[in-house]
Amino acid sequence: MLKPSLLKSTVTIGLLLFFSWLWRVTFGSTIMDAAFYGIPFHFFSAWGPCPPGQACSEFDGWRLILDILFWYAVSALALNWIAQRSAHAKEEE
Repeated sequence: MLKPSLLKSTVTIGLLLFFSWLWRVTFGSTIMDAAFYGIPFHFFSAWGPCPPGQACSEFDGWRLILDILFWYAVSALALNWIAQRSAHAKEEE
């Protein structure tokens, strides 16, 4: 079930990007001076207004890894569920 495959990796990246975009569109649009990327763990955040010469963003590689692992598990479970449903449907025919 958790064995790596190109399909699972593609779905993982797609879910990570889609839900990060969805969060940004829904909740992020109401927060004008902050941006967060990553669901459920925010691995990148930026805020402002930022004074000149200061870094007003933050990146956490561990949270990115946790995000990727979370979405990989979700994609593996979803694809396994879909495969079982289609196999069960073929048996009923």
